[in-house]
Amino acid sequence: MTAFMHDVARAALPVAIGLLTCAAAAAAVLWSRFDDAQAQRLARQYLEPLSTWCLVALATHTLALGAAGEASVLSLVLPLALGAAAVLLRTAAESGPRPAPAEPAKRRAAAPPPRPARPPADAPPAATQAAHPTAPLWAEPADDESATRSGLWSRA
Repeated sequence: MTAFMHDVARAALPVAIGLLTCAAAAAAVLWSRFDDAQAQRLARQYLEPLSTWCLVALATHTLALGAAGEASVLSLVLPLALGAAAVLLRTAAESGPRPAPAEPAKRRAAAPPPRPARPPADAPPAATQAAHPTAPLWAEPADDESATRSGLWSRA
């Protein structure tokens, strides 16, 4: 079991470093105010999950070190430093200035947006309540309901 946990600890650390590197790249895009709106949106969208999964990988590494019996003060320094960096990246990006929403370059000065079509005046009003709200769902339909059924399972 300890050999397995040793392998888990060895595998989790590179994953955590890779996730932290991707989170740092996303934070760099946000801090540099890159002109590409899609890059800004993607960086803002993925920074939090990247840093969260980095912390999960670091916790896995640390727990696997403990389970393998290899935990020492020196072996815990790197995961703690990487975890602090992940938390700092996340909080620094959240506290940074948010860009103003982009204004459309061209405004349409023509007609206002089309209104939704209204039903004809002679159309029956839409039902807002069930016909028999107190009856259970499995109750037999009333005689007047069977005549108005239409659809896949109707007998019409």
